[in-house]
Amino acid sequence: MTDSTTTEAMQDRRLSVGQLVKMLGPGIMMATAAVGGSHLVASTKAGAIYGWQLAILILVVNLLKYPFFRAGVQYTMGTGHSLIKGYDNMGRGYLWVFTGLSVVSGIVNTAALLLFSASLLGYFLPFTLSLPLLSCVVAIACLAILFAGHYKALDALSKLIMAVLVVATVSAVFIAAMNGPAAAPDYQAPSAWSIASIGFIVVMMAGCQHRLRYLA
Repeated sequence: MTDSTTTEAMQDRRLSVGQLVKMLGPGIMMATAAVGGSHLVASTKAGAIYGWQLAILILVVNLLKYPFFRAGVQYTMGTGHSLIKGYDNMGRGYLWVFTGLSVVSGIVNTAALLLFSASLLGYFLPFTLSLPLLSCVVAIACLAILFAGHYKALDALSKLIMAVLVVATVSAVFIAAMNGPAAAPDYQAPSAWSIASIGFIVVMMAGCQHRLRYLA
């Protein structure tokens, strides 16, 4: 192999790595958008209350749901059409059902995450504001970021948020592993397999669903 061939191969490899890095931007944005109450509250609460009891359930849920999310990605990559186009090809009825579900879930999810973000913001402020006012502050801040910096600003902020969450999560795991149940050595975890735990388990499983959206 000549030097020129080797150089071209190295350039192609660098190009592929560069393309991979560029592709991380939208993926990180989607991962950040998927983070919500089920991740910040339900997931941490599950470990604090039930310990490792739900670990197998989380793995099973991810394994069972992953093929369905992967199918959407494979369809887009194989046909070059979006899922919306695919629903349209199946019939306008499917497209209207998808549109209705998207409108309802979009409004409900946006409102829920806005209220959740507003409640978190309230803990950091030195003064008290009503929840509707805090929600307006969060919404205006998000719109200001989008209008001022557009995609690049949102991309940079998303990467920063995900980096902080990753560092905080890994640090918490190491701290918990080193200290063990030092805060409550006599604590006995309740059974996760009871009727009273069904609602909580459903919320936690929904968090697994959001994670799979950007893993697929």
